[in-house]
Amino acid sequence: MEIKLINPPSPYLANDAAYPPMGLMYLASSIIRQGHIVEIVDLTGGIDWKTEVLRLEADLSGISCVTPNFNIVAEIADLLPQETPVIIGGVHPTFLPDNTLENISCDAVVMGEGEIVIQELIRDLEQGCLKKIYHGGLIPVDSIPKPARHLLDLHKYKPGGEDATPVYTSRGCPYNCNFCSKTTGRTYRALPISRVIEEIEEVVSMGFRRIVFGDDNIIINPKRVKNLLKAVKPLDIEFRLNQDARYVKDDVVALAADVGCTEISYGIEHGSQKMLDLMNKRTTVEANKKAISATRKHGLIAKAYFIVNFPGETDETIKETLRFAAEMMPDKWLLSAFVPLPGSDTFHNPAKYGIDWMSHNWEDYYLVGKDGSFAPCFTTKELSIERQIYFKDILSEGLKEILG
Repeated sequence: MEIKLINPPSPYLANDAAYPPMGLMYLASSIIRQGHIVEIVDLTGGIDWKTEVLRLEADLSGISCVTPNFNIVAEIADLLPQETPVIIGGVHPTFLPDNTLENISCDAVVMGEGEIVIQELIRDLEQGCLKKIYHGGLIPVDSIPKPARHLLDLHKYKPGGEDATPVYTSRGCPYNCNFCSKTTGRTYRALPISRVIEEIEEVVSMGFRRIVFGDDNIIINPKRVKNLLKAVKPLDIEFRLNQDARYVKDDVVALAADVGCTEISYGIEHGSQKMLDLMNKRTTVEANKKAISATRKHGLIAKAYFIVNFPGETDETIKETLRFAAEMMPDKWLLSAFVPLPGSDTFHNPAKYGIDWMSHNWEDYYLVGKDGSFAPCFTTKELSIERQIYFKDILSEGLKEILG
């Protein structure tokens, strides 16, 4: 069977081809194990994607769908040959399978992680008994295949503007931030360090000397990350880490700096403890300060991710974030507007947060677009659309003035 896995464009992003479609590469690896021919069709990077879709022929097409891409995914499905079965996977169908089936011309949807259940789906298709919904759930760590990196030219992707490529060492996050939506669940599953080193050696053999560890919270287990960092040292690579401040200690940062780390990105989210508590972030402003201080102390770049307009935002909380930025002076920063994403507690329990309206246009559900743009997709009594635009502008301009 010939299978095409499609990565749709994200026109709201300044560069939708910064990162390769890792999810599709994991899926492709599982399909290849089953003996099928797989092609990843990446429609990002400003190509004429409609013409490309019209050329596609396959025995089965799968499309990855995040919420703001919903309308484009529906258009891609309409352009594919009517005789080709179409499946939709990804974050949106995981949390809204019925909405996906009702509004996109597809034959089935996959909820959750797809590497195991895709094999069942293909067998059902071959036997003529395809179901509408397949529950992938969370797969055991020993069943996670190495991504099929050979299917794409990974050097055309430039995360952070560098000739780098992602490597993931774990799945799942045990925390439950109220704004977060995740298909990988709350069960933290760490890959064996030997497996991670195999993947790094693979990308090094492909010509990469820089790695982006894509885990949201790679330092959840400090002992494990220390062992990982020690194992990385002989490979003589440079890498970046993502983490929040909960488990960041000076000795971990020092070790990371010694073995090739150049930058750590932190989900700071806010300079107001009130807002961190409302988000259920389960960390403190002081912990965030200590993490940034430790990172800069050891000569690493500290990047801070901020969120504006989570319900409860006020003029005073905006000032608190600006004071935080002025005190800590992170080297890099990114400001995202809060969005009640499907899968988050805010989406499924809006009244709990005072949300009285949410947009019916999925294209509005993106965090940060070109030139920092955003489309307010919810309101509360205190956060009208106009107020959200005002807060976002004030915080964005303030951070630019302070941090550049």
